[in-house]
Amino acid sequence: MVNQTPTGNTILGYLALHPRSGYEIRRAAARTPFWGLSDGQLYPQLRRLALDGLIAPVGVEGDARGKQVWRILDAGQRVLRLWLRAPSQPVATRDENMVKLMFAARVDKVAAAALIAERRRHFTSFREHLASLSPGETWSEEERRSAAGIPDLLKDYGVEYCDLNLAWCDRLEDALGVEEKR
Repeated sequence: MVNQTPTGNTILGYLALHPRSGYEIRRAAARTPFWGLSDGQLYPQLRRLALDGLIAPVGVEGDARGKQVWRILDAGQRVLRLWLRAPSQPVATRDENMVKLMFAARVDKVAAAALIAERRRHFTSFREHLASLSPGETWSEEERRSAAGIPDLLKDYGVEYCDLNLAWCDRLEDALGVEEKR
């Protein structure tokens, strides 16, 4: 079996849905709130996946703008299925804002209030981004049916996660006696 990175496996997942260019993969990833994908990761991974015999170009080596569309090969489908069936890494929570809050609550109430406001801005912005998404908007009717509503449920998860964090900010401000909210 070819040892892939989580990013490589994610790219295989996007290509399993339908052939795409690197640009189309990047755009799809931008609409997915749970996994970022930069050009610095994407294009080297596409080259590696091709060298490993997991994906192949569709048609000619790109159009006049250099746009290359890729498709997943049978070997890529097998690697993708192995990854989908393997246990996921535990969710890693590394949140500098939370660590700062832990200390600021006792050491510096003004800093704590600013950290809560910072957190509120972050989750408000993230929620607005999620609300603007239309999962599967570029998919065919068949692709939407086969997804069984999961993209919409993932969006809902993100929105509810933001709402939970915003409500938690309210509780924290109340606990610290922060006067000015929102």
